[in-house]
Amino acid sequence: MFFDRRLRGIAVTILIGFVLCLLAACGTNQQTVGQASKPIDPVQLERITFLNGIAEELYTLTMSGQVAEARNKLIQLSDQIPKISWEGITSIEGLNALTATVTDAKRVYNAVNYSPNDGQIVVAKIRLATDALSHKNQPMWLQYYKVLQNDTQLLSQHIKANRQQEAIEEFGKLSQHIAIIHPSLIISRDPSTIEKLDSLLVFLRTNVNTKPMPIRPLEAGIVNVNQMLDEIFMKHKDALAYVPLTDPNHPIIWSLSIGVIIIGVLSYAGWQMYQSGRHIVPVRQTRESENR
Repeated sequence: MFFDRRLRGIAVTILIGFVLCLLAACGTNQQTVGQASKPIDPVQLERITFLNGIAEELYTLTMSGQVAEARNKLIQLSDQIPKISWEGITSIEGLNALTATVTDAKRVYNAVNYSPNDGQIVVAKIRLATDALSHKNQPMWLQYYKVLQNDTQLLSQHIKANRQQEAIEEFGKLSQHIAIIHPSLIISRDPSTIEKLDSLLVFLRTNVNTKPMPIRPLEAGIVNVNQMLDEIFMKHKDALAYVPLTDPNHPIIWSLSIGVIIIGVLSYAGWQMYQSGRHIVPVRQTRESENR
């Protein structure tokens, strides 16, 4: 009997030790996360806000047809980019996407024959990209989800009906809409995810221009594109599965989980102590019976 109680005591000790280790690991992990995510310099944030303001003015001037003023504003925006320390703001790929878009805009504005349509498209890219930098939680490019959904839906309908010319035209619209937000996607999301989307678009472009048009591969490709868009726009049903265990945005859930574990272990320990106590004969009672 003494041996059984000893085993139970060891088991309870191990469980309690496990909980304590778990709590310690949680604290260490949160401390590590806090150390890794250094706060961005307020000066840099101010410069990003200023950059976004210039992009907004550039967009307004371009849309109103004030080309010369817009060109000057584009030069001002380009001059601001090297003044910003981009560490912690976006990745190298994100910075490259922004600078490449600005370079494309300069090429459009410096062309011999300025194209208003090309100018509007390229400044829209810049406007969305700088907004993605200054509004990380709710960037404007998220509003394109319904637009892209409509594009893929119409494209799917044309493919199923084997209307190749209409499918090619609709794919062109889908590609253009994604191209407008493409720099913003690289700034806001993992570049490897955007590369997968680009590969799917290449697959669709190749097959939609193939004669005869391969229906089933294209339908499967559209399904994959929709799934990728759901992931990029955070519309996936299983998005909660990607939340880390020690999610700093949901400390209450984590605390409750730890609390449940602790209560369970302590309850088990108390039950074991109660069970052990039932088999213990008080020493005082034994001595009294001996005196009798």
